[in-house]
Amino acid sequence: MYLKDKVIIIHGGTSGIGKELVWTLVFKKANVIFTGTNKQKGYDVIEELNSAFKGKRPHNAFFYNMDITDWKAQEAIYDFSQKCYGKTIDIVIIIAGILDSSNLINDTEQDGHYRTLEVNLTAAVKANRLAIQYFLREKLAGCIINTSSVYGLGPAPSNPLYAASKHAIIGLTKSYGNLLQTPLLPGESVKVASAFGMVPMKSCIDAYLYAIADDSLNGDIINVSPYGRTVEPRFSDPVIERLDFMCNKRREEVLGAIMNHFQA
Repeated sequence: MYLKDKVIIIHGGTSGIGKELVWTLVFKKANVIFTGTNKQKGYDVIEELNSAFKGKRPHNAFFYNMDITDWKAQEAIYDFSQKCYGKTIDIVIIIAGILDSSNLINDTEQDGHYRTLEVNLTAAVKANRLAIQYFLREKLAGCIINTSSVYGLGPAPSNPLYAASKHAIIGLTKSYGNLLQTPLLPGESVKVASAFGMVPMKSCIDAYLYAIADDSLNGDIINVSPYGRTVEPRFSDPVIERLDFMCNKRREEVLGAIMNHFQA
């Protein structure tokens, strides 16, 4: 998939991987809308882009201030894209995430609404659903990229909700279709991570570009480590692949019903 003039939404683009991806895609002449809850950080990114592109071509990037858990705001971004670029969205990338919002000792979320799960998982589910519905209505071969973590592959004793959400993102991605120093990895965690080896930012960004470019990766999981990049197929176990084959008829029925609903 060529990036020039493509409209790309990046949920969580004001810092870390998201911010770096905004810059990379803008330099590749994509039309980028990046979201975030912190207005100042978003405006700072725009100012940095304005300075970098001063006297050159327009950078075609917009910041959209929103809470990703706000469903109406997620829906509104599609209208915002139409106003900005006069065209539809081609690619949706979900990066937004937070560490544990409470813990066993200080469980301040006794109403059962855990902010970490709402941001990292529930909001990501909504972003996926909205994108799929949108692509079906517009009859577009769109692209959705979810972002997990090394803690989507193993335990995180100090942040179990974060780990649970990132495990779930892998399941969501497989069903629908990186150890890095970021603002989510502060202090002592950096020392632990460094013992295993840090993943260069470029390796992560290259993985996003790889996912966009290769349509055959649908539903697969791209693992990025200090030792390189590997692809875990959606069906890594023969038993699971066989089960999927046996459920093929049912899957076709469900897909047919979805297509009929959104393209009617």
